[in-house]
Amino acid sequence: MTILVHISDVHFGDADSAKLEAAISAFEKIKPDCVLMTGDLTQEGKREEFSQAEAWLKVVKAPIVGCPGNHDTPMFNLAQRLANPFDRYNRLGLRTTWQSNDGSFHIEAANSARGLQWRLDWSQGDYGQPGVIKALDRLGRSHARHKVLALHHPPQTPTGASVTSKPSGLIRFVRHLNLNQPDLLLCGHVHAAFDFPAPVLAGVRVMTVPSLASSRERGFGSGFGVVNFAADSRTIARTIWRYQEGSFKEVTEPSKSTADISG
Repeated sequence: MTILVHISDVHFGDADSAKLEAAISAFEKIKPDCVLMTGDLTQEGKREEFSQAEAWLKVVKAPIVGCPGNHDTPMFNLAQRLANPFDRYNRLGLRTTWQSNDGSFHIEAANSARGLQWRLDWSQGDYGQPGVIKALDRLGRSHARHKVLALHHPPQTPTGASVTSKPSGLIRFVRHLNLNQPDLLLCGHVHAAFDFPAPVLAGVRVMTVPSLASSRERGFGSGFGVVNFAADSRTIARTIWRYQEGSFKEVTEPSKSTADISG
């Protein structure tokens, strides 16, 4: 069994310190094999926010795999967003790939965010970027039983979400997807827990999680996901842990689900 903790949208600079401490306590109880962070680690991409994030990440005992989100660019520094939008994030040195010791689990994280785009809402993602395609191709060459791709932006807006996700580059992505389809796509951005087959990606299963600690809960509270991958089968089970009365607790709700991907 491989246990993955999935966190997203921590938003240092707008993060509740009590929730951050409670998350560490919960991780120590769960003892995950890996922690995945799917973007928006900071609120405005400021140096001090990344310093806070780095200090917190050092306390996490499990290996950490991560990708940036649109908030991890220097929000109010147009010149840097043009020249090197993810320089501060990249200095954290987070790994973008991880495989379990038994070789049954393989995760690749890639950057779907952009510093700027040729459209008004530059915060939206781009699935056609070379890094995203290369990550997908690496999964296609993998012999692992469970293959997971992690991006900040969901491929489409989940029904009921209060945040829009409309990434560009889907046509190019789908061409590579047909040869390299992962078992699961894990995303953030929408600050809510959803579990759905994405029609725009030929039914690839997508899971998103709530914001871990931001004040902008979008009406969905704070939380994270715990995904269990059975080494001897193709079954994936996901539970949600929510912040309640000073600690994170596993809860039973519609987002709790089991995905059978035996096909």
